[in-house]
Amino acid sequence: MNRRQFLGGTICASALSMLSADKIAPAVYAESNIQTIWQQPDFEVRGLEIHSRRMWEWRSIASAFSLMEKLNLNTLILHQDNLQDAVVWPEKYFPRAVRMEQQSIQGGQTRDVFIDTAIEYMRDVASEATKRKLNLFFEVTEIEFADGLAELHPEILGAKGTICPTSPFWWDFLRAKYSELFNVVPDLAGVIVSPGTRESKISIATKTCDCESCSTTTASEWYENLIRSMFEPIEKCGKTLVVRDFAYTKSDQTLVMDAAQRVSTKIVASLKNTPHDFYITFPNNPRIGHMGKMRQWIEYDAWGQFYGCGLFPCSIVEDMERRLTYDRARGATGVWFRTDLEGMTDESTFNSFNLLNLIAGALLSQQITQDLDNCYAAWMQIGLLDSLIPNSVQPDPVPVPREYVPRLRDFMRASYAIAKKTFYVRGHLFYKNGRFPDTVDYAFFNMVVFAGLEDWEPGANQRIEPTEENIAAIIAEKDAALAEVQKLPEILQVDSLPIPPQLKSHLGTVLALYTENVRGFRLCAIGCFRAKQASITGQSDHAQLAMRAAEDIQQYRERIARLLDDKCFPWSVHRSFRLDYLDSLVQSIRDICSPLAKAASL
Repeated sequence: MNRRQFLGGTICASALSMLSADKIAPAVYAESNIQTIWQQPDFEVRGLEIHSRRMWEWRSIASAFSLMEKLNLNTLILHQDNLQDAVVWPEKYFPRAVRMEQQSIQGGQTRDVFIDTAIEYMRDVASEATKRKLNLFFEVTEIEFADGLAELHPEILGAKGTICPTSPFWWDFLRAKYSELFNVVPDLAGVIVSPGTRESKISIATKTCDCESCSTTTASEWYENLIRSMFEPIEKCGKTLVVRDFAYTKSDQTLVMDAAQRVSTKIVASLKNTPHDFYITFPNNPRIGHMGKMRQWIEYDAWGQFYGCGLFPCSIVEDMERRLTYDRARGATGVWFRTDLEGMTDESTFNSFNLLNLIAGALLSQQITQDLDNCYAAWMQIGLLDSLIPNSVQPDPVPVPREYVPRLRDFMRASYAIAKKTFYVRGHLFYKNGRFPDTVDYAFFNMVVFAGLEDWEPGANQRIEPTEENIAAIIAEKDAALAEVQKLPEILQVDSLPIPPQLKSHLGTVLALYTENVRGFRLCAIGCFRAKQASITGQSDHAQLAMRAAEDIQQYRERIARLLDDKCFPWSVHRSFRLDYLDSLVQSIRDICSPLAKAASL
């Protein structure tokens, strides 16, 4: 696929009318015979989450509304860490006179203009949701605040001039912010917050201030203060506060959710289906079913952040069926499905074969016990999408007759087995958002610390100790993944599918890229584990094995560079084959092992 062919294939979107959401909703989501349960579904709350800049595009909102009505989803979640601050200053702490003064000093249009625009846009989204009898939630982090707050309110600074997360200022600030939020967007149903994440501007978890207050305030107290300061104004407005358990460790998870329970049982507990993040090899989240009288809503990733990032097809239908059964048996009443990821450009389940997972989640959340072929058939009825064409110019999905269910089902299931062997090492996450590891140290930090499995599966780290026995098992795992991915074209039989020639061509390209990606992760795993082994043993033969692995990665890198050269692939492809990450990894292996190899030769 050369540059001209690719660009020619993307010019397929019709002009959009901005008269109403109905006018721009894709016609593909018109009436059909997909079976939905409108009375007494298994889960009361069934949501779709948008987590990227797509939420600011009316076409994406309209597509979401249309598909939600089609699949009987009833809750739209817009997830942006500082989304609340996109529509609220708040006025009490940033009076309009102050805003105008800042604009005069800085010159030109500033945040004030963007907030006014964002308010009107979100009012339209919320109003349209209400008309369709859908609930709209903002999903955010806290504590967030606008630039310039420290100059106006220096009391938020600690003794060393850093912003102090335990200043009493914040609790009044949050009350004012959320009181104002529901005034400016009255149709908003509620807010979902992640108090335990380290992704907010300030948090007790990041320990950026060492003042006396921060030294004596426990994390448990801080979480409770934050949650209470949000809950009180939200409850007063008759809206719903949902507290997420997004935390990096088991202890942090316990602190956040226990604090929410102490504030009020009216708060909804949001729990990821797996602990910490959406890692498909991890066990069920152990906190599910242990939230007392609080309602529980369970989160799923339908796009593929940790199983191919939507570029490579992967069914989690069978995994969702198992986990949703677990969730419901433990009292969960809500579930929602994330369709993309922050920071990603123009990609989501709406330009991926992984739309299957969103459709299946919607159907299973209404009736878990059913023939899973119904999910695959519903996906094919709505149609296949092209992951090599950006979301914003994606053509209409291509429906496929039900008789092809066995073939597409087996293809998607096979890819799931490949993903578990490729992007993980014996159950431990080996990549970050689709990229190769860029250093040996980072690869092990990611597996052991950042995305550590040991907290949730004691003894798991023993499987990735760089022993000869473990390395042999790891290589066997990667060999199996490579053998299986090479069988995908035979399972799918692209040429005989009743789809347009361009989609056939792009599917063939994706499968070829998938094989190369699996090959790359195999080489990276061998290089990382051989280098780690050499660094521990200091043995020259181990160092030489690692150096040979580095040379294999280097040769792979050069071949991929030629493959990508002069091709106008979307960013998702370049992210999956980051050449600079391969360069960095090769250098990391050589830095570790060259001295050992040289010492042995002296």
